Amino acid sequence: MQFTCSPRLRAGCDVLIAGGGIAGVFAALGARQMGAKVLLVERHSILGGDGTAGGVCGLCGDTARVNATFDELVGILQSRGAIAPYDASDDQRAYKVEHLAWALQEMVIRAGVKVLYHTHAADVVGEAGRWTHVLLSTKSGLELQPLEAVVDATGEADLCARAGLPTAKGGDDGLQLPMSLYFTLWDTGKPMLTYLPPGCPQWEGDEDLPMTTLHQHPSGRLDVKMKVIGHDATDADSLTGAELEARKQMMGLVYHLQSKGYQGIRYAEHELAFVSRQVGIREGRRAVGGYVLTEEDVRAGRCFEDAVAVGTYHIDYHWPDRLQRAGTGITDMVPPYHIPLRSLVPAGSRNLLVAGRCISADQMAMSSYRVMATCAQIGFAAGITAALACSHGGDAGCVPYAHVHKALAAGGQRLDLAHYGEYLSHWR
Repeated sequence: MQFTCSPRLRAGCDVLIAGGGIAGVFAALGARQMGAKVLLVERHSILGGDGTAGGVCGLCGDTARVNATFDELVGILQSRGAIAPYDASDDQRAYKVEHLAWALQEMVIRAGVKVLYHTHAADVVGEAGRWTHVLLSTKSGLELQPLEAVVDATGEADLCARAGLPTAKGGDDGLQLPMSLYFTLWDTGKPMLTYLPPGCPQWEGDEDLPMTTLHQHPSGRLDVKMKVIGHDATDADSLTGAELEARKQMMGLVYHLQSKGYQGIRYAEHELAFVSRQVGIREGRRAVGGYVLTEEDVRAGRCFEDAVAVGTYHIDYHWPDRLQRAGTGITDMVPPYHIPLRSLVPAGSRNLLVAGRCISADQMAMSSYRVMATCAQIGFAAGITAALACSHGGDAGCVPYAHVHKALAAGGQRLDLAHYGEYLSHWR
């Protein structure tokens, strides 16, 4: 491989994790549990992915039954008053974004994970399905990272695509689930000067607005989630367009909330105070692996002999081509279901695994398992398997499932679906 600027060769690692979202963090912690030397690369200056940089401030899925490492995370947040109490009847468990970012950072550093911020995993080097290096674009320039195994936790299966491995995106109509922008307004206690910048949209009333969710805190903080449609998270121009459009749309919505209000409440004294670092992405590419998890599997609560994680959230399909709320889409509760190891190993790859929302599945199944509690389990399993692959010739397919299962159990990750009834019973 020829480069205009020759990349610098970095010291080797056992497992490289591409992406520092919740799946990537738990992949790093899972690999470290097995004693692997781990490098975690993240394009932002913060860990947590959509859960921090994307502005999401609620854990979805069964947060009481993830694994011991997740329990540790929740314990840290509880000690700081930064997470709501567990309530099996709540759809999500609120937390304070900056405290989550700090807790994740401290956990990986304490575990001995090497973290590299402001870094893109740009390409892979290797052949015959075994990758020997990942090309990193860093603030120091291009760098080649030698490795034994790699976990693609980019959310969009970016490394799978760079490696030429099969991927899929969207549903039968080819459309991806819509994005969302999160922003915060604060109650200033005095009337605000309302201003609609030129070119920003206006709406007549509640039914015309983009799908909007408001959460008012006793402190005076108002969290807003706003739907953004019609963009491709895997295309540079389209994703840039989503960011540009989202902020224009946001300015129009802020003006509307201040001047007209929403659901009978006008926020005339609220000021725009914070906007998430990036638009929130629900869907990008998905790997095509040894097994494609389907909507039918999810609805049936299917079990698999090579299970590594449990899905505990309803199908959450938002209409991809309608900006307004319009009933959201499909929000059917499903029983707990298994996610098989085969869905974490892309077809044609020996030592590259995927974690998080980009595992091998169809769109409807992904709409359920993409939430943070489930992605933490998936990432933990991917990291453990990647570390075990290092001692099996770098081939994840040669790792006995019994070894993976034993390590998951040691980490407190339960695969018996009977343990997951309390949370889901409230949603039937």
